[in-house]
Amino acid sequence: MDALDRLIDLSRLQGALDLRCLLGGEWELDHPHAPVGEATYHVVLSGQCTLRLRGQTDVALEAGDIAMLPHGDAHVLVNHAAADDASRSTGSPATTLPPAGEMQSRHNGVVTVRSNTPESAATLDLLCGRFTYANKALLMDVLPGLVKSSFASAEVPDLAHLVGMMRRESSDAGAGAHSIVSALSTALFTLVLRAYLAQQPSTTDILALLSNPRLGPSVIAMLERPAEKWTIEMLAQQSAMSRATYMRAFSALTTDSPMSLLGRIRMQLAGSLLVRSAKSIGEIADDVGYQSESAFSRKFKDAYGVGPGQFRQARD
Repeated sequence: MDALDRLIDLSRLQGALDLRCLLGGEWELDHPHAPVGEATYHVVLSGQCTLRLRGQTDVALEAGDIAMLPHGDAHVLVNHAAADDASRSTGSPATTLPPAGEMQSRHNGVVTVRSNTPESAATLDLLCGRFTYANKALLMDVLPGLVKSSFASAEVPDLAHLVGMMRRESSDAGAGAHSIVSALSTALFTLVLRAYLAQQPSTTDILALLSNPRLGPSVIAMLERPAEKWTIEMLAQQSAMSRATYMRAFSALTTDSPMSLLGRIRMQLAGSLLVRSAKSIGEIADDVGYQSESAFSRKFKDAYGVGPGQFRQARD
């Protein structure tokens, strides 16, 4: 398990495909802010549309594009021509579209299919889903509001193959299709993130630390051995640096101190263990580097607003 695997595992990320949208004519779909701990995504199988985020420039989406909103921000999807303010500003004539029919929904045994036109007349074919993740997940916290990638690029053939499988399984409703689509949706997150980071490497935060050839080993050590009694000097040794040089290099990439980051890693792991295991709170405290259960409980409540016992009960 590499460092990114570890961050994804700590995030307790699960994917789901909810909708296939077959749309034509003039339409507009409003998406309110998702619940805390939920990201949304859209995969454009064919056609084009525009994604609008409040206070930001419109984002054009076309066949092959995948748009993920890690923080579940409210947004609106409109058909490309209906967003014709841009074309008017350039002097181009606005495109006239036929009026859309009434939106109808049906469940095909795997996903809900929403359409306002016969499938043969649809100008947009769109998959819509979500990713749920643990509260205060380190990985999700550092991602931007919008992550965009494309499965049409020859540079990411695995992503194209995965989307093709999602499309087939969500259409055919074969045996076990729902389980397959859910698993593929979870894998989609990692491939989208891999493609995004390859195009736009992070320059700050934990992802930048992990990709830094000198600082990365110390962060990987924290992720792999969170219970160790780490000191700045010990972490600096992992990176083959002096204490002063390590601190300067670390602070150049993140506002977190090494000890603050270690604390966040420990609390993320503790939350995961409380949900996924039957270990006692004392055992979990020991697993994440606290000899005192009371000290661990105080730190956990500072991080999550409730004690570890209440945290576990709320998720039973």
